[in-house]
Amino acid sequence: MSYEIKYDETDSVETQDKAIQDCKNWLGEEQFNKVVNHLRNTEVTGSRNLMRLALSFQGIQGYPAEVMLDRYWTK
Repeated sequence: MSYEIKYDETDSVETQDKAIQDCKNWLGEEQFNKVVNHLRNTEVTGSRNLMRLALSFQGIQGYPAEVMLDRYWTK
């Protein structure tokens, strides 16, 4: 997904919001909510790299994955 979309000004909130919206569009609302719920509520003992790998199985990589982890992952 992220290899098909270019993100400019990656520090801006608007770009981060666009990445989140792209993830929602990619996964669909129901699956996106499941992924977010998992990131928020599961105590993960793994590393950030492991969480990136898990998101990549959903097709979310690169900048959108980083935004998802920053916004929703509770360590």
